[in-house]
Amino acid sequence: MDDEAKKTAVKSTSRRYGEVTHIRFSADELASIKAIAGRDGITVSEVVRRLVQAEAGHLPVASEALRPLIVEMTDQLRRVGINFNQAVRAMNDGRVAHDEDLEQALIAVGDLVRQFREELKAMTVGSRKAREARP
Repeated sequence: MDDEAKKTAVKSTSRRYGEVTHIRFSADELASIKAIAGRDGITVSEVVRRLVQAEAGHLPVASEALRPLIVEMTDQLRRVGINFNQAVRAMNDGRVAHDEDLEQALIAVGDLVRQFREELKAMTVGSRKAREARP
């Protein structure tokens, strides 16, 4: 990569993430971070970002190995949510005896299913490097 390309790459990264910082690690710490990066096919910077996000309470990003399983769980949750909506609709339409407590419970569970589904979807977003590597 020539000097101009390096400058463009640095500017692009800076715009995307906003800030650049330099961190010192012990040899063992850096080796651990590089091992994680190699295992997950991501950059050292992405490992550090994920560690910070995890410490801040954000959801983790799924590894490539887990991604298909999470996508399948997300689809299953979508179907569960559809069933909950159909049950509440049947009660509201009078096709099933109305029970206010049951309706509220179904709505609450449906909301939880949707929230969990969104969290799972967020975990499958992946790193920029992984997205760019996909065909």
